[in-house]
Amino acid sequence: MVAERLLMVLGAFAVGGCTVPFCTALPENCAAEDGTTDTDSDSDTTGSSETTGSGDGDGDGDGDGYGDGDGDPPDAIVYADNPAEDYTRVDRMGMPAINTVLLAVKDDYNAANPTDDASLMFLNEINTILLDLHAALDDDVMDAGLIVGSVPMCMGQAQPLIVPDTLKIDLEQEGTFPNGRALTDPVIDVTLAVLMLDLSAPNQDITTLVGVLNPTANDVSFSDAFPYLAPPH
Repeated sequence: MVAERLLMVLGAFAVGGCTVPFCTALPENCAAEDGTTDTDSDSDTTGSSETTGSGDGDGDGDGDGYGDGDGDPPDAIVYADNPAEDYTRVDRMGMPAINTVLLAVKDDYNAANPTDDASLMFLNEINTILLDLHAALDDDVMDAGLIVGSVPMCMGQAQPLIVPDTLKIDLEQEGTFPNGRALTDPVIDVTLAVLMLDLSAPNQDITTLVGVLNPTANDVSFSDAFPYLAPPH
């Protein structure tokens, strides 16, 4: 029950969101009208690609494995090296869920910098929303047999992680999140433990909520090669 309540309340607090429709951003993941997800017109019903030309890696029968029709390897990627002032920031994400859940003034926060975090510019905003989060969830957390931390205590636990709001990594330290972030790290469970629980209580630490709210592993194994994500399925 506590898992469902936590997720429901977090959904209500997450007032931001992506404005690009899923099928616009990732059309290859969108289902067709018949419920299938096969967007390759050259694929047969078994999902294998037709290759009618010699060296035709893209399956269109023109003999060009690169898909651009000239038979040559693709051009090297050229990365822009413009100075930072040439860009307009539209979003910033450091620690998971902080901007999404604990900030209502998202435009101001997105326009700010980590140096502003260090000056505690958004401390009152975060404290207010954390108070609301505890008011909504403390009873459910205690019903689950866990010891809730006070808001000042949880602010103290979170401050080294979110001031400034950057994802930090120390290569001389062992372990993963919040020291860096791996694809397999239960980042939301750990973040919620820091924000909600008394981590000094017996048998409670940042891993206490792991497996309570979310699956402990992806449903498909990640890849060992870049970009490491599991294939769409």
